[in-house]
Amino acid sequence: MNKKILVFLMMLFLCPISFSSQNIVIPDLGPAGVRGLSIAAEKNFGEYFFRKANGAGIVSYDPVLNEYINSVGNRLVLHANNVYFPFHFYLSEDPSLNASAFLGGVVQVNAGLFHYTSTEDEFASVIAHEICHVTQRHIARMIEDQVEKSSLSVASIIGSIVLGIINPNVGMAALSSTTGLMQQSNINFTRDNEYEADRLGIDLLYNSGFNPMGMADLFRVLLSKQGNVSSVYAMLIDHPLSDIRVAEAYNRAKLLPKRENSKNPNFMLAKARVDVRYMNLNLEALKNKLMHSQKVNHYYKYYALALIAYENNDHASALKYLSNLDSIRDNDFILDLKTDIELSQKNYKAAIEPLERMYKIKPNDSAITLNLANALVESKDYKKAIKILKNFQNTYPKNLLASELIAKSYYLSKDKCNAHQSQAYSYLLKGDFNKANRFLNNALHVCNGTSREIVRAKLKKYNDIKLFDRMFEQNI
Repeated sequence: MNKKILVFLMMLFLCPISFSSQNIVIPDLGPAGVRGLSIAAEKNFGEYFFRKANGAGIVSYDPVLNEYINSVGNRLVLHANNVYFPFHFYLSEDPSLNASAFLGGVVQVNAGLFHYTSTEDEFASVIAHEICHVTQRHIARMIEDQVEKSSLSVASIIGSIVLGIINPNVGMAALSSTTGLMQQSNINFTRDNEYEADRLGIDLLYNSGFNPMGMADLFRVLLSKQGNVSSVYAMLIDHPLSDIRVAEAYNRAKLLPKRENSKNPNFMLAKARVDVRYMNLNLEALKNKLMHSQKVNHYYKYYALALIAYENNDHASALKYLSNLDSIRDNDFILDLKTDIELSQKNYKAAIEPLERMYKIKPNDSAITLNLANALVESKDYKKAIKILKNFQNTYPKNLLASELIAKSYYLSKDKCNAHQSQAYSYLLKGDFNKANRFLNNALHVCNGTSREIVRAKLKKYNDIKLFDRMFEQNI
């Protein structure tokens, strides 16, 4: 092994690389002699993965769906054991039934998971299962085992997984499941790994307040689809369920105190939003079905009808359907759609007032914050939008939508110095270092004094992250 590769691997395993809108740090190298994937290395790979996923357009920044996904995911993480780093949950527009986990607590949730689950408990069971794959370090241990059994390096194994995402010849199929990701490197979750994730996932569901029978209920539905050749059920083709696994999940859930299914309206609202906007359904047929069915969930029905009306530019009908949901008028999903309607009619005050009221109550709610910031930008109140977005980025530095929105605010307010820096950061989040550096160089020409020194520091820090990515890719 040459000296360059050795130094790279030392840096990879021992040195955490973290970045935010304010700070990007690559620490000094630590001592040699580490075997396997350290926690710091796993986190580094998770950061790398997310940059590549952003750059490939895998990540969908639907503000209300991502807020909901993270609310469920973080509720579960709060009750999980062996959590060594913050988890990051994001939406993919993939219509197949799945979620997948990667190193460093990055968890993708496919839009299709909403469509094919019937309750929030079933939905949460899949996320709980994936969380347990991460907390038990199943992915990291499989990579370690593969290194021991072959002549491949850690970099080449993980690289082959990541290339399954960024390689256009592989495309979205590489993200169909965690199993699918692992098969890019000819490694798979063992049966013991799956049973452990099931067992701990069921306990995690219960401890988080969900119905632990949700996993068993979903397993029974999936078992009935066994052998289905549709790409929708690629998870079953890659990793089929067994009667024993389904029975064990049911028996374990049955040992826990009985609990009713969640009644959280947000799941049905999320399900309706996915069906209308991401599943390529015939919206006219869906509308007719909803209008003539008496058995459809109340929240799903009227929110889906309102979304369909909005898609058809029938704003009056959309608001009429939403009036059936007045009992939850301050809900993120409802406010989001009402904001879109008001902004389309340039009713800025009507859009901003309810959002500002809710922002005071829920300042960390990403859906409320991003909708409010966008409404302020539309109303040309750039200063207030920037203040809100800067505070938001302190908590959510990886949110690409926020980064692009603050860049837009700076440009429209004629602040080119900060606009170029914000645009550069957006490209950093997508791993496009050439464009990031180009915008930082543009900033150097318009910034003055201390701001120029800040830009120079960012150039150095961005290049350090670029070096990490390039050195890793050279060793795949």
